[in-house]
Amino acid sequence: MKRICGVLTILGLMTAPALAHHDHASHYLAHHASRHSWRPAEAPQGKGFTVNTSFYGGGPRRYEPNSHTANGELFNMWDLTAAHRTLPMGTRLRLTYAGRSVVVRINDRGPAVWTGRGLDVSRGAAVQLGLIERGTGQVHVEVLGKS
Repeated sequence: MKRICGVLTILGLMTAPALAHHDHASHYLAHHASRHSWRPAEAPQGKGFTVNTSFYGGGPRRYEPNSHTANGELFNMWDLTAAHRTLPMGTRLRLTYAGRSVVVRINDRGPAVWTGRGLDVSRGAAVQLGLIERGTGQVHVEVLGKS
């Protein structure tokens, strides 16, 4: 037992100077801040882009488990709304998919980065776009401005 404690003590003394001179917190912040910090983006009015889109809402329950959106309003799966990670709340978007078009309003944050999608639309918007059968699709987005 004394031998194990001695080895651990020696290892601890050997690594302590290296840890002391390397500031882990500042390294983490410098490396990850740009990827994970939240800043609302400016909505470039009239600009268009294409984004992988999915829909949410519409299980056996009337509301999602988290029934309030990020801006505080009650989630209604039939409203023409969407979730985006950075666009300001209230931004209106014209979405076009497979020849169909709908105007939605940003009222929530999401989808999660790890999903690979950039926009979540409500079930009502997905029905009008024709996304229900496939679940996801490449949707053309045009920023219309604030509502």
